[in-house]
Formats: sequence, structure tokens, C-alpha cells
Amino acid sequence: PLLGGVTSSSFPSSGGFVTSCDAELRELMKQIDIMVAHKKCEWEGQIQALEACLSVREQELSSTRAALQEKSKEVGMLRHQIEDMEKAKQDMLREYEQQLKEFREELSRLRRSYEKMQRKQPREARGEANKRQEEDQSEMSRLTKKLEEFHQKSLGWEKQRLLYQQQVASLEAQRKALAEQSVLMQQTQLANRKQILESVELASQLEIQHLSSELERANDTICAKELEVERLNVRVDELTENNRMILEDQQRVQEELRQSKKMLEVLQDEKLELRATLQSQKDLIDSSKLQQEQLQKELARATETLHTKELLISTPQHVTYVLSQLAVYGVKKDWDEVVFSHEREAYTQCLLCRDICFPVLGFHITTCNTLVFLLKHLLKARVWCVHIFLQLKEQLSQAEQAHSSELEGMKREISRLTQELHQRDITIASASGSTSDLEQRLRTEIERAERKAVEHRVTLVQLETVRLENRHLSEMLDKTVCGMLE
Repeated sequence: PLLGGVTSSSFPSSGGFVTSCDAELRELMKQIDIMVAHKKCEWEGQIQALEACLSVREQELSSTRAALQEKSKEVGMLRHQIEDMEKAKQDMLREYEQQLKEFREELSRLRRSYEKMQRKQPREARGEANKRQEEDQSEMSRLTKKLEEFHQKSLGWEKQRLLYQQQVASLEAQRKALAEQSVLMQQTQLANRKQILESVELASQLEIQHLSSELERANDTICAKELEVERLNVRVDELTENNRMILEDQQRVQEELRQSKKMLEVLQDEKLELRATLQSQKDLIDSSKLQQEQLQKELARATETLHTKELLISTPQHVTYVLSQLAVYGVKKDWDEVVFSHEREAYTQCLLCRDICFPVLGFHITTCNTLVFLLKHLLKARVWCVHIFLQLKEQLSQAEQAHSSELEGMKREISRLTQELHQRDITIASASGSTSDLEQRLRTEIERAERKAVEHRVTLVQLETVRLENRHLSEMLDKTVCGMLE
């Protein structure tokens, strides 16, 4: 009962605590694995998002580069067109001046021919002269009108030529200003583009280096965490193995305790049986003692009667006296018969006492020997049980001490694991803070790129307005040229 109480009071609670600690450790490791996998997925998603953002920014940069190249090509084409238009305008001005020069030469030639005709013309009749004079006057008036008109037209043409020259000069100045402005804009655009490209490339390189370093650090931390998880798994396996060995030792000790308990029960049953047999033997011995006492009393009476008879036989005088008396009374024969019968009865009683007492005494001696042997065996078994009980008690104390030390170690390991989890949470929070910083920096870079894109759009709009102005000026120049030709 004592061993059963010890086993029932100590081992079930310890086994339950061990299983609860094992379950807590497994749950803790499962939570650690889930947390690490979740953070790994988050980091991978963030890294993929950053890579996608970088690829999008690179595509935008390439598209802006292509747009800048196209716009530079358009600016070059516009510059060539302006140069071609200037050349065409110069050619048209030279042609107009040549035509005006030819008109003036023709006019002077007509005047000279008219004067020659007036000098060489013969004097004819008055009527005809008058008619011709009238005709000539009318022709002269008409020619003078035409000359005046032509002179007016020439003055208008001169004014228009001067106006055109002024417009050409202004257009030339505007062209030069536009060319200088376009050159400056191209230079500024090239400088801005180079600066933007350099800044974006530098920022992207720095960001890529930072992200690669962050990736390497994250991979290092993940590798370290995986190694730590493997070490913790190994430690958990060792702890589970130790718990299994402790449970096996507990089961073995409990099995030994059950066996010892069964042996104690068997020994107690044997003890009860031996007590019953001892009680029966004691009762038998008491009955045999009573019989022996009765037989001893009978034997004493028989010996007393024999002694009296021997005394009677040994005293012949008394016998002769008795015989004489019997003879006197006539009963000698009867006395002999009585003496013989008494002797025979005493002899049979002695034989009967010997036959009864000797087997009973032998049986009692053998039973006493067996009882002594059984008592010695019981004492040895009791000593062995006490020794086993002490050994089991010592093993139980050692197992309890080992179990308590293992529990202390497990508690320390659990506290260390909780501290590591806390440290891991701190590192994860710092990593999330660094990722938030990276996101903030990416937002600022995106805003900067958007501002640069807006500035680029503004410059494109300015270029478009300049191109429209050039087109409008070219249309005006074409209209003026067409008016001059008409």
C-alpha cells in the first residue's frame, strides 16, 4: 500500500507535467515555424513588390529615355526644317530682288526707247501729227498712269520689300533666338536627362545595393533562424528522447513496483496461509499435548500400578502373606488371573502409548522443522522485500531528482526560447521598420520621378508651343511670299 501510494502520488503528476511541457514545446515550435514562414512570405512578397516596382521604374526610365530621344530627334528635324525654310526664304528674296531689278531695267529701257522714238520720229502732217500726238498723249498719259501705277507699285513693293526684310530680320533674330533657346533647351534637357538618369541610376543602384544587402541580411537571418530552428528541433528531439527514457524508466519502475506489490501480496497470502497452518499445527500440537498429557497420566498410572505390582512381586513375604491370605480365602487362582490380566493390560497400554506417542512426536517434530524452515524463508523474503523496497525508494528519489532537474532544464530552455522569441519579434519589428523606411524612400523616389516627368511634360509642351509658333511663322511667310508673287 505504501509503494502504491508513492507511485500514485508521484508519477502520474510528473508524467502529466512532462506531457504538458512536451505539448507546450511542440506548440511553441509550431508557432515559431508558422511565424518564420509568415515573415518569410511577407519578406518575399515585399521583395517581389520592390522588384516589380524597380522593373516598372526601369521601364518608365527606358520609356522616358526613348521619349527624350524622339523629342531630340524632333527638335533636330525642326531645326533642319527651320534652316531649310530660312534658305528657301533667302532664295525667294534673291529672286524677288532679281525680278525687281529686271523690272527697273525694263522700265528704263522703255523710257530710253520712247525718247529715241520721240527724237527720230519724222514730222508728218499736222492732222496726223495731232492725231498721233493725241494718241501719243493718250498713250503717254496711259503710260504715265501705268508708270505712276508701276511707280506706286514699286514703292509699295519697296515698302513691302523693306517690310519683308524687316520681317526676315525679325524672323532671323527669332530663328537665332529660337535656335539658341532650342540649343539651351536641348542642353538643359540633356543635362537634366543626364542628371535624372544619373540620379535615377545612382538611386536605383544604391536602392538595389541596399535591397541586396537587406536581402542578404534577411537571408542570413533566415538561415540563422533556420539553424536555430534546427537546433531547437534537435533540442526538442533530445528532450522528447529524454522524456521517453524517463517515461520508460517510470514504466519500468512502475512495472517493478507492480511486480513487487504482487510478490508482497503473494507473500502476504503465503503468510496468511502459513499463519493458518501454524494455527492449525498449534491446535494440533495443543491437542497432541493434551493427548500426551493424558497418555502420560495413563502411563504414570500404569507405571504406578506396575511399580506397585513389582513391589508386590519383589516382597515375597508380603506375597506369601497375601497368598496365604488368599489361600485362606481360597482365591489364589483368581489372584493369578487378576495379576496376569493387570500385567497384560499394562503391557498393552505401554505398547499403545508407544505406538501413539512416537508417530505424533515425529509428526510434531517434522512440522516444527518445516515451520522453522518456512519462518526462515519468510524472514529472508521479508529482508529481500525490504531491500528491494529501499532500492526502489532510492531509484524513485533519483528518478524524482533527475525528473526535477530535467524539468528545471526544460523550464530554463522554455524561458530561453521565450527570450529568443521576444528577441526575434524585436528583430522582425526592426526589419519591418527598415522595410517601412525603404517604402518611404521608394515613395520619395517615385514622387521625385513624377516631378521630373511633370517637368519633362512641361518642356514638351513648351517645345510644342515653339513648334506651333514656328509653323505659324512659316505659314505667315508663305502667305507673304504668295502675296508678293501675285
